[in-house]
Amino acid sequence: MEDIQCGDIKRHMGSIYLTFDGDVPRYACTACTDCISILGKSLCNVNNRGCCWYFPKYTLLDIQRMTKSVEGLNILEHIKSQPATIINPYYIHAKGFFDKAGYDKYIRNENKENKTENESAYQFDHTIFFRACPFVKSGYGCTIPPRYRTIVCNFFICNEAMEKARFADALKPYIEERSRYAAWVEWENRSLEHLLKEKGVDLVSNYETVLKILQNEPLDTYDFPKLEPVDMVDTWHKGA
Repeated sequence: MEDIQCGDIKRHMGSIYLTFDGDVPRYACTACTDCISILGKSLCNVNNRGCCWYFPKYTLLDIQRMTKSVEGLNILEHIKSQPATIINPYYIHAKGFFDKAGYDKYIRNENKENKTENESAYQFDHTIFFRACPFVKSGYGCTIPPRYRTIVCNFFICNEAMEKARFADALKPYIEERSRYAAWVEWENRSLEHLLKEKGVDLVSNYETVLKILQNEPLDTYDFPKLEPVDMVDTWHKGA
């Protein structure tokens, strides 16, 4: 991260950029270490969890990637063994921590007049303040390697980061390519689901069989185009 002094204005530099773990793409943001997003606000006992309040849903494509290596299979078993994980016919939902008592108290005592400007701009379920992904480590981040994360985890960019992009047009390729990639992921998942339905199996009733089928099925990859990093700038005056 780079700070540039210019008179009484300080510019805090960061960037959004594309990176890969193996052949799996993801978007990264260097400003996450100094997160100011309301979505990163944590009121649960997992401090510094950033925006990792999402309970990840691992699709058939995610699971297929994991079946292709010993490391992946071990991670899949780790995901499956979490106390709140739910096995659905064609995906695995890894539910994490939710402080319901804290949330209920927050709702009872909430003072809308004390909301920050950013917070009032969002219309969302405030349970996110009291939730944490089962795989996030306080002050560290996600403990799952990027190649095995969900598309939501790998491609989320908060509104605050997008608003700080130096040129709004520079982010358009990121948004457009993310949409194309999401459509491809959806197509792959539908194809794999169709394959399993043809064979009359699913993750609930035939878990090990499904893993073998996915392991033996060729894993398609997506040729994600190269994208130039996008700079972010935050400017403010240093007093009167």
